[in-house]
Order: sequence, then C-alpha cells, then structure tokens
Amino acid sequence: FGSSFSVSPRYFFSASGPACSRRPFLAMLLISAGLVAASHPQCEDMKAYQAPYVTTHYNRSKHMGHYYELAFRDLYIGAPVCDCQHTYKIADAQDSYYEDFEQYCLGYRLASVITLNSTADVGVSNQTITWSQPNPPIPGINQVAFNTAIVAFKEVEGQSQYEWVIEFTCGTQQGGIFFDLVFPQGFVGINMYSKSGPTNASNLAEMKQAARDLGLGWAMDSWGW
Repeated sequence: FGSSFSVSPRYFFSASGPACSRRPFLAMLLISAGLVAASHPQCEDMKAYQAPYVTTHYNRSKHMGHYYELAFRDLYIGAPVCDCQHTYKIADAQDSYYEDFEQYCLGYRLASVITLNSTADVGVSNQTITWSQPNPPIPGINQVAFNTAIVAFKEVEGQSQYEWVIEFTCGTQQGGIFFDLVFPQGFVGINMYSKSGPTNASNLAEMKQAARDLGLGWAMDSWGW
C-alpha cells in the first residue's frame, strides 16, 4: 500500500514505463526503525491548499471513475519496487466516496479500499484505509483519519470525467501512537491521478505545474518523510 510495505517514500515518485508491470525484484523493502521525520511546513486548513475554482466548480460525479496514478508521495513507494498504481473512485452516501486501489510491488498484487468521508468544506474529506490485502505492517493504520483535499483538477468540455485530479493530504484528524511517533509533524502526501495512462507526460507536466502554482512544490521535493 510484495508482502511488505514501506512506511513512506522519501521522494516524489513518477510512473516509470508505458505499461503496468509484474516483474520480480531482488529485494523486499522493510520498515526502517528509528527514522526521524524531517521538518516540513505546518499543516494548514485544507481549504488553504485548494485552487479557487475547486470550491465553486467541483463536481463529485466528474471525479468518479478509473484513474492511473502518475506520480505521488504516499505510504508506498514507486518504481522499480512498486508500479502500476491505479484506482476506481466510486460514489458513496451523500458527498462521500470510496476507492478500490491496486498496485504491484515486487511482482505481488496489493489492494486497498479507501474511504473518503466528506466534510462541510467542498472537496475536503477525512480519508481512512478501511481494508488492505495484505495488511500493511503499520499498527493502527486503519484507525488513522487523514485530512485530504482535492486541490486542482482539469475539466474537458464534453468529457464526463475529469482529465486529471490532484489530491493533497496534510495531517490527520485521528492518528495513533505508532503513526504519530513516525510522523510527529503530521503525514504529508500528494497524489496525481490521470484519466488516461498508465503514463501521460502532458497530464503529468500539467499537474506538477498546477501543484507548484498552488505553493505545493515542497511536497514534491526531497525534504525527507
């Protein structure tokens, strides 16, 4: 989120190839003990990260569908160890939705169900990992509620689904002893989803620029955890 998870990547990962792969690798990554989280900007209200048009034009129905994850900083790592990240976003009650997320790590399929419960703010959710196979070796991860916001998206005329979406996570509403120990300043993640893929250089370039325009370049830089 292969039989082992990494607590967090140290770098921002981009998709590596033109097709999903299941190739084996020489070694499995294990959780690194005793690592201290590096400093990052203090988490703000999630609305502060959103492009102005998100609060006025976000449409959940256009956010739903299948997406390839072209680049990310998250609780899993990128190629060559993990690849082929993609997800199905499915509408749930009211303005909430959930995801069926899948990737391949060291040739093994990893799957998760992620629930995003809407808040009073447009495009802002409390995100939880409700199911994983195999279970990630992060004690209490299923009780962690991440602060997650849609910060930018691209709408194409005549297209029923957004062409791309950027989601940003900073901090939690509810953590846990182990999780708070590993991420004492709060977990930070950024996910770049594209309707077309598994690679799309144009969409990825647009998303990276959009994130930088929103002041989120630091989330893509090598500042540590």
